[in-house]
Amino acid sequence: MSVMALEYTPGISKSVFKNRSDQLESKALKNPSDSDLLINTSKNLTIYSFGFTMDEADRVKQKDYAKSKNIFLLANSDFSRAVEYSNQSISLMHPNYEQWINRQSTETPYFELSDIDNLYWAAAAYAGAIQSSNGSPQWVVQLPKIGLLLEAALKLDPDWNFGSLYTAMISYSLIRHDAREDKIDIANSFFNKAIKASNGEDLSPYISYAENIAIVQQDKKEFTNMLYKALNIDIHKNPDLSLTNYINRKRANWLLDNIDEFFY
Repeated sequence: MSVMALEYTPGISKSVFKNRSDQLESKALKNPSDSDLLINTSKNLTIYSFGFTMDEADRVKQKDYAKSKNIFLLANSDFSRAVEYSNQSISLMHPNYEQWINRQSTETPYFELSDIDNLYWAAAAYAGAIQSSNGSPQWVVQLPKIGLLLEAALKLDPDWNFGSLYTAMISYSLIRHDAREDKIDIANSFFNKAIKASNGEDLSPYISYAENIAIVQQDKKEFTNMLYKALNIDIHKNPDLSLTNYINRKRANWLLDNIDEFFY
């Protein structure tokens, strides 16, 4: 999707993105043995849900909590299907994947570099499903799966996709069920690695730091500092990051506009 189209026609672009996701899902349902199609369907559903549906739910929440709950439910439905498509895609390549991800076996599938994309988007889909469930035990209990997927990917290529795995680990390090006492230091370490891997061109690590570290520590100054650093990044400099950077720039502005909601 063109970032220029998103900037100047956000309403239309949302519809275009939704139609794209619907088309992919329709094809995936007709071709359940196409691993690439399944993961692309999961990826598009996940990006759409985070970039549009979850964003809308957060914005509505402060004014109309009941309405926001319905939007979160819509996002959860999309994320849930994204999880299914990702799991189905990986299972086609690795028959023992289901046993491993459900912790019915300690034998890790023989993942290769080509699996990283699948592992990352499966983890992202799980994260979205958990976040949009608003504390549903059905999803919260699946939190360790995010760690299994991300750690498997990190072993293959930790710097993958401009440090996306490091960025994902910032928040996971803080919320994992077996989090260490020095979890803030660990999250900080992943943040620094993400900045280095992206050459400072990705907004994501700064947004994650602000939302997951600064808020936890109630450090308002560092919160604003990270978000302004993110906003100073040229979102067009790295074409491979332009879409996620655009979405994150919107997030950064919204966080700054609502800063009093996060600090007491």
